Amino acid sequence: MNIIGGSGFIGTRLIDRLIRQKYSCIKILDIAPSAKYKELFHYVDVRCATNLREGMLNGPIINLAAEHRDDVRPVTLYDEVNVLGSRNICDFARSRGINKIIFTSSVAVYGFAPLGTGESGDIAPFNDYGRTKWEAEQIYKQWQAEAPQERMLVIVRPTVVFGERNRGN
Repeated sequence: MNIIGGSGFIGTRLIDRLIRQKYSCIKILDIAPSAKYKELFHYVDVRCATNLREGMLNGPIINLAAEHRDDVRPVTLYDEVNVLGSRNICDFARSRGINKIIFTSSVAVYGFAPLGTGESGDIAPFNDYGRTKWEAEQIYKQWQAEAPQERMLVIVRPTVVFGERNRGN
């Protein structure tokens, strides 16, 4: 299983659970080393298709990678990581016949939505992060639509993520 962006807060906890459930073929693909799972880490920058191809396993992909902080500079990093990275991941999946992708998006796609907004709420991102997460969702949906009977796509839109040693959003 390929866990892109797996060195971070969510990825580390996900890997904890996968290991407890006896998953044995796990690879963390990230630009930052994993503090807890050094032996599973492989340097990969999603912006570089060649680098991505060299590091990935043949198997399901979970993409947790994102440029997400409010102080990102240059702001083009949102497009490079979140949008181009998603294109590169889908291209890799196509080339290897990988048919399962889980993508972690964000409720930021809704912008300043009214209380109680559900998944069918209006898409109205107010910043580059929300915009690029929405654009990335469209790339994944297109990938899945190319072979809807064979490909499985799950898009998760977490709200606030925080915990120990994690500053949150």
